[in-house]
Formats: sequence, structure tokens, C-alpha cells
Amino acid sequence: MLARLESPFLALASIAYLAAMLVFWAQLFLAPWSGGKRSLRASGTPLLWLGAGLHLVSLAGQGPALFTVKAGAIGLFGWLLIVSFLVGGKRVGAGGGAAIAPIALCAALFSLAAPQLHSWTPTDRLGALWLVIHVGVILSAYVALAFAFAFSLLSLMQERLLKKRQLSGLWQRLPSLQIADKWIFRASALGVALLTLGIFTGIAFNPVHSHDILRDPKTIFSILTWTIFAGYLAARLKLGWHGRRSNLFVIYGFVVMAFSFFGVPHLVSQ
Repeated sequence: MLARLESPFLALASIAYLAAMLVFWAQLFLAPWSGGKRSLRASGTPLLWLGAGLHLVSLAGQGPALFTVKAGAIGLFGWLLIVSFLVGGKRVGAGGGAAIAPIALCAALFSLAAPQLHSWTPTDRLGALWLVIHVGVILSAYVALAFAFAFSLLSLMQERLLKKRQLSGLWQRLPSLQIADKWIFRASALGVALLTLGIFTGIAFNPVHSHDILRDPKTIFSILTWTIFAGYLAARLKLGWHGRRSNLFVIYGFVVMAFSFFGVPHLVSQ
């Protein structure tokens, strides 16, 4: 039953993510218009909860294709990102929703546009336990790195507004630049640690012959993503990089990660 209804639920989840994104963006960019009125934060967060609930039903209906089809893994990544934000939102600041919601929306729409995900047929590839572990670890790493990207982007915009003395609205609710810098570092460190484990499980249990493993696009782009974020951590610790320069490093790393995730069969072969 759920297999037949998962597509409509995913479409409704996408609508909820879109509405939440617009609410958060309105508070960020239309602050003068909403200045004396009730904060829109209370409206954006419930919309994300609604979207996450609908998305969860859709994921349940996708069955094993959730792990064996790239679009399914991307959809799961978006759901994990939203849930992680909602659970930790009080600590990292609700303003992050303006950056998190669009990422989850893109992931949901990517899944929605993949016909092979919605015409699921049983497959024996899910029977390999290593695949489930590998996918879960890799997606958790990407969620952490996506948080680092979101707050790097927000920090750059916040710094620019501070210099122009135009900081207002929901921007004032964001963590300070110093606190955001610490969160970026911690999220990147967690992401690199999980990505290291994910690469190891992928290489150790991949059915590809050992002499071909380093020519596999999945492995190449995983290592490239790991190298960029590991370089950021090294520069942060050894060279004392902070602020704009380190934020740009994280953003460049996320761009490479996004390309490998959406443009390359990264987690599993379709």
C-alpha cells in the first residue's frame, strides 16, 4: 500500500519544504516588512516537521530501492538533514533553516523526478549488510558536511551585513560569527571522520577487484571530497584559518561533494 502512495507523499513533503524555505527567506530578506510583527520562525519550523513526517512515509514506501537507487539515497540524505536540523535547531539557531530547507527540497525533488525509484522491484543487493552500513555512514557524513556548508554560507552573508551595518530581522537571531566558526569546525570534523569510515567500508567490502578500486568514480570523488575537508581542518588547526577564508574552503568542498553526489553514481551502482 505504501509503495503505491509514496510518490504523492514525497510530492507533499516537497511542497512543505518549499513553504518552509519561503517563510525563512521572507524573514531574512524582508525583515523591514515583518519588523514589528510576529516572528516567522514559529511558522517555518512546523512546516519542516510536517515535511519530514510526509517524507518519512514516502521513504518507508520505497522499500529496498531506498538504498539501491541513487535517487533514493539522495532523498534519504535530505530527510536526515532536516531531522538533524530540527533536533539540534535550538542550539545552532533557527536561521539555519533558510539554508537547510533548500538543500532538502532539492534532494526531495531529485528523488521525485526519478522514475526508477517509484517503479520499485525487489533486488537482492540489499541483502548485503555492508551496503546498508556503508550508505548510512556516507549519508551521515554528508549531513554533517552540509551543516558546515550552510553555516559557512550564512556566516559570509552575516559578515557582509555587519560591515554594512544592515544586520536586522532573523539575521540577529543567528549565532555570533565566533560561535558559528566553532560549529563549522565541529561539523566538518565529524563529517570527515564519518567519511573516512565510509570510504573504508566501501573499499573493504566493494565487490570491485582491488586493482580497479581506485579507478572507480565512487571512490575517486569520495577521496577528493575527503581531501578538501581534511585540508580545511588542517589549515584551521595548523595555520589558524578563521572567518572568510576558511568559510570559502568549506563552500568549495561542498560544491565538489554536491557534484559527486548528484552527478556521479556515488553510493551504489544503478
